[in-house]
Amino acid sequence: EQLAELAQQLKAAREDRGLSLSDMTELTGMDRSALSKLETGQRSNPTVDTLVRYAQAVGKRLVVSLADA
Repeated sequence: EQLAELAQQLKAAREDRGLSLSDMTELTGMDRSALSKLETGQRSNPTVDTLVRYAQAVGKRLVVSLADA
């Protein structure tokens, strides 16, 4: 659930900056297909490095926190 929300936020940030998936491929070095799967939630377990690279490419930073269950 939280990962799906994060993926939506990343996609929205990309679109707000007017970046295409092809632009993101150049900025992140990641495959266009992998980026698309990340945005649509088809990639269910992305690495932290992947999320950080994507966030940096759209001018954001990834913040991770720990909370009580």
